[in-house]
Amino acid sequence: MQRYLQYVFLFCSLILLSSCNKDKLKAPESAFLVTAPVTLTTTPAQGSNSQKITDIWYYVNGQFKGIFPIGNVMPVVASGNAEITLFAGIKNNGISATRLPYPFYNSITYNQNFEPGKTYTISPVFQYNTGAYFYYFDNFDSVVGGGSYFVSNGATSYSNTASFDPTKSFEGAGSIYMTMSDAHPNAEMLQTIPYFLPSGGATIYLELNYKCNQPFTVGVIGGGSDRRTALTVNTSNEWNKIYVQLSSVVSTQPTYSSYQVFIHADKTVASPEIYIDNVKLIYQ
Repeated sequence: MQRYLQYVFLFCSLILLSSCNKDKLKAPESAFLVTAPVTLTTTPAQGSNSQKITDIWYYVNGQFKGIFPIGNVMPVVASGNAEITLFAGIKNNGISATRLPYPFYNSITYNQNFEPGKTYTISPVFQYNTGAYFYYFDNFDSVVGGGSYFVSNGATSYSNTASFDPTKSFEGAGSIYMTMSDAHPNAEMLQTIPYFLPSGGATIYLELNYKCNQPFTVGVIGGGSDRRTALTVNTSNEWNKIYVQLSSVVSTQPTYSSYQVFIHADKTVASPEIYIDNVKLIYQ
């Protein structure tokens, strides 16, 4: 009888222990956060507010929790008041596999009272941070020709949509239009004045809006003659935005006291059409 009671006691203890362990292993109930829409505001000194923020990198009470595409539901394992910090994520050089928080956009911090099981929607408004230094932005609106910071440097001279069809512009009065022929098979936008760009791995980006039916390249010319391609931009039937990182081509040895940005195309299709707008050169 005593041994029977011992077995009963042991069995009950195992049941109780198992129940306790299940309670410990049970996932905490989450609240949920959705970020949509996401916008960018700019000052007159920063140019267009166009952006291609694709992801949100988020922190809860200072701890990194994940990366989610814009509009997706993000779990928040917290109840009561929590601090939420959001970073604007981009596709570096337009490549899906190289996503990162854009270093020139500020982070945003919210304090939100969360109730498990509920979904909260916020609409983040990002801005350029104070560490972003703009060498220039060119929206090609005030000058009908090449813009304020670029000249034509190819066999085919480019034109401004403001001079022949403003409806083809991305926004505002004008955008650059490049085409080529068999007799004149290349076109190029070249930064008019060489600028000092910091080497040693400094963060440097060229932002631009574009639409094209054939590829084009973006890069820099160092010291007036050393041509370095940073990226080949693929076709896009609709207006798109890309963030081109120039850090590596500027920091590659030998380095120079000044650089010129170029946007170049060699004819690859029967009737090339390349549109460019809102070119920004920024470093930190």
